[in-house]
Amino acid sequence: MHPKVNEESHLVNVVSNEESLICNEEKDWVVVNGYEAVITKEAFKQNGRITCTFTELVRVNDDESKDGRAFTTSETFIFSTSDFFTVSCTAENGKVWKSTLAGIRYDEKLRSKKDWDNVPNDAIKLNVLMLGFDSLSHASFIRTLPHTFKFLKEELRATILNGYNIIGDGTPQALIPILTGKTEFELPETRKRMGKAAAHVNVYPFIWKDFERSGYATLFAEDQPHEGTFNYRLKGFDAQPVNHYMRTFFKFLYPYSSHPNYCFYSAPRHKVFLKYITDFFNVYNDKPKFGFAMHAELSHSDNNLIGIADRDIKASLEELRKKGHLNETILIVFSDHGNRFSAMRSTQEGKQEERLPFFSIYLPQKFKTRYPSAADNVRVNAERLTSPFDIHETLKDLTQFQGAKLGSIPPSRTCKDAFIEPHWCACLTWDPLPTTDDKVLEAANALVHYINSYTAPQRGFCHEIKVLSISSAALLLPNEGLMSFRKTFDYDGFLPDFGDQMSISEEVYQITIQTVPTKEYFYTSNDLPIFEASLTYNTKQDSFSVKIDDISRINMYGDQPHCIMKHHPHLRKFCYCLNTPTDEQVFDISRAV
Repeated sequence: MHPKVNEESHLVNVVSNEESLICNEEKDWVVVNGYEAVITKEAFKQNGRITCTFTELVRVNDDESKDGRAFTTSETFIFSTSDFFTVSCTAENGKVWKSTLAGIRYDEKLRSKKDWDNVPNDAIKLNVLMLGFDSLSHASFIRTLPHTFKFLKEELRATILNGYNIIGDGTPQALIPILTGKTEFELPETRKRMGKAAAHVNVYPFIWKDFERSGYATLFAEDQPHEGTFNYRLKGFDAQPVNHYMRTFFKFLYPYSSHPNYCFYSAPRHKVFLKYITDFFNVYNDKPKFGFAMHAELSHSDNNLIGIADRDIKASLEELRKKGHLNETILIVFSDHGNRFSAMRSTQEGKQEERLPFFSIYLPQKFKTRYPSAADNVRVNAERLTSPFDIHETLKDLTQFQGAKLGSIPPSRTCKDAFIEPHWCACLTWDPLPTTDDKVLEAANALVHYINSYTAPQRGFCHEIKVLSISSAALLLPNEGLMSFRKTFDYDGFLPDFGDQMSISEEVYQITIQTVPTKEYFYTSNDLPIFEASLTYNTKQDSFSVKIDDISRINMYGDQPHCIMKHHPHLRKFCYCLNTPTDEQVFDISRAV
């Protein structure tokens, strides 16, 4: 069982107002939309005639670039040879404006190879976009990106994987299994420090290679070149790995000391990153496409900053929907892992959050209609234990669909079944308890106290209840490996240090109780309410807490709540009415149930 991490706990002041991010006041003279670079009317109006020279930014390798051909124009410039250009503009009033621009080149030769007719017939003919954010746990994503989360859950009705669990330490151990289906250990040696024995990571069987072979345009974007997933410890790419590769752009501009905080010139850096993705979808509007983008700058070291981008992330997703792209796209919004460096990481909850990153999957209606069983599997698996390996299998299945395999996860799956080592497993272990245990009795009384408080406003209609019997009890605890794990102590993040002596600060009790009205009342044991609930015990505060959604009524309530059904239906599983129902009320209830 996975822990239910409190999304409201450890709240901090989250920056969510874009006005907090101040970039250059002077607006850009040139804006890029897709493959078109246009000198703005405002720039012409303020400065007169403007002539701009666009110089190709050509990738040499992952760490170097060079100037390519230069093109001078006073009109719209088409990106046809590169995604990235430096630009220098001179106005007739003598003013000069310079920048570095990103777009999606319009390459006729490349586009001719990207066509739905070239996609194999056994593939699911849909686009795929994976948009990731570094170091955001499931709970942190919801806390810091509320607008984005609400859009995903309520408007797109995406499936949120509540049981998604990491398998290793850091971003490479999170992304390599998604993109290759293997761990770093299982792949050829690519670590920089191994010198000539190391190959470039192009040797990995990246999933985007499968999509490219199937006729898809491909994109890979990261925004932190000095900490790139495949460049920090690993040797990086020799040949460019995908059709559209954003590292060249960010590497050229890094370090960003000549720019305002989190900006490139007049634009927030995260908006430049997001626009590259939407431009990719717009330029390849009617073409098959696979995009994998990982944003890190605003969340890697401090989750608070990512709130700056919340409305912009939502706006980018809304644009994709408005232009019809999401009708043809499987959208995966996710994180690699929870925060690894904050003060919260030293708490029990922080350890669990690190292992439970956010993961969501949106399936377009076209997929749900064509493959209803597969879509239902994805929905059902929201509450089952999933891992990066499952995501890879799902992506693989999209290129060669096997139907039954997609999303088929057994409900009894354990971390061992999922190849997750104990110290990375966030699952709680069950420890059965005697029903006479003092803490079990406290939990049972805390539960009925909560239910009585919930029905108290309708005490004129509903009985107060008390515990009659306790039929089962169990204590849910994190495994010993998780609690003793301190960090990985080797450079590559492989070897665990189990020297932590952390004590347990929260325990989860699951109990099943039968209740009875506190006042004398004629009843039979068969119709008395039976509740099953999970309660959290705070060891420091010596107190129990419970959420209403964590309480289940596990026997039929029949006509017991007849007195509140019409006006207070939310109380129906908790209310045992003081009076007996009339024949008319019984009839109404039978219809309602």
